[in-house]
Amino acid sequence: MTSSLRIWRRMVMPDPIRVHRYQSLPEQGPKVLFFSGGSALNKISRVFKEYTHHSVHLVTPFDSGGSSARLRAAFDIPAVGDLRSRLMALADETVMGQPEVYALFTHRLAVDAEPAVLQAQLQQLVMGEHPLLKLSPTQ
Repeated sequence: MTSSLRIWRRMVMPDPIRVHRYQSLPEQGPKVLFFSGGSALNKISRVFKEYTHHSVHLVTPFDSGGSSARLRAAFDIPAVGDLRSRLMALADETVMGQPEVYALFTHRLAVDAEPAVLQAQLQQLVMGEHPLLKLSPTQ
C-alpha cells in the first residue's frame, strides 16, 4: 500500500499596483533574505533585483565541485565561485553597469587548455595585461 503526502503553502502575492511600484522604484522594494549555497538562487536573484535593492544574500563558501574545487586545492582558499556567481547575478549587466567589469568577472578559462597557456593567461591577468583588463575606447 502506498500513501501520498501533499504539502501546500498559502502564498499571498502583492497587488499589481505594489508590484509596479517596486519595479519602478526598486529602492523602495521589500526586504528579502536569501540563504543558500551554490548557484541555486541565482536565477531568482536576477529577477528579484528588478523589484528590490534591499536583498541580503548569505552564500556559503563550501562548494566542492568544478572550478571551485581546483581553486581551493591550488590556492588553499575558500570556494569563491558561488559568491562570484551570486555577485554577477546581482550585477548591473547594462552599459551603465560597466559591462567590462561584468565580462571580467564572468570570464572562464578554457577547460581543455594546456597548463602553460593557462599559466600565461593567469600571468596576464595578474600583470593587468589581459585583453579583458583593457579599457574601452570611450574611457
